[in-house]
Amino acid sequence: MRHVMPALLLALTVGLVSRAALATPFEPATIPDQVEAVGHLDADALRKTQLFAAVGGQAALDDALDDAPPEIRPFAKTLAATLRGVSFWKDGESGSVYLETRDARTLANQISKLPIKPARPVDGIATYTVPEDFTRGHHGHQPHHGHLAVHGDTLVLADTAESLERSIHVLGGRGASLANSTRLPLSSRQGVFVFVTIGDDMLNAIQKHAHARLLQLSLRSLAVDVGENAGVVTASARAEMRSVDALQKARSILDGLRALASLSDEPHARKLLDAITVSTSGLTLEVTARMPAAELAKAIHDK
Repeated sequence: MRHVMPALLLALTVGLVSRAALATPFEPATIPDQVEAVGHLDADALRKTQLFAAVGGQAALDDALDDAPPEIRPFAKTLAATLRGVSFWKDGESGSVYLETRDARTLANQISKLPIKPARPVDGIATYTVPEDFTRGHHGHQPHHGHLAVHGDTLVLADTAESLERSIHVLGGRGASLANSTRLPLSSRQGVFVFVTIGDDMLNAIQKHAHARLLQLSLRSLAVDVGENAGVVTASARAEMRSVDALQKARSILDGLRALASLSDEPHARKLLDAITVSTSGLTLEVTARMPAAELAKAIHDK
């Protein structure tokens, strides 16, 4: 998404991608049915992982939010402390981000303190716009309007008023959702961090802008998930190719990359190489990496 309010999205950053238990799992019923990509992070489970603690935990997140604009810094820190889950969807050049919290009353009270303007209500839900001059000059972003609303305990951020309206309709049960979609892989229904492409336009955009040869191949779908279980971080990427030829080329590219990595004198590169497995089934290519959280945290700190 190009223009979802970057200052508020600081609450999502610092690489939140780990698993311990299913606390706030991905719920397809909250996502509109016609979108190109969806993602979800279980923030509750993240806080319980060894990796999160090893890279600084909540204190590191709070320190990162010190760079937020002063007018929203208190709100961003409150949001980060009460965040339970994050979902997002993308359709074309726009989309929405949902920040689910555990404190609806505090969320509603904090909204009133932000430099935002009331807009037209949707399904009885108050909506707001963010003035262009609020985002002008922050972190080099061009001026633009942001759109937001509070639906129960969830803060909804959107690039356009139309995207915000679609989100509110679905969250309120008044719009078609992905709940019964066969386009979502079953593995994406439960997870702590998942990202799934479910539209050709998104895949075409990835292939157009990708520098990696692997992503330039003919893909039908792409699903990524990252988690931690018993102190081991597992990252998996599943790509469904459109042809046997594309599958074979993808496997050859990965084999070549692994051969090059095996020649490296960098210890972290060798450990990562040993942690990776590649498998195929039909037209699906799966790459899985497993590494102890302590080793991964050390690699992050050493960079």
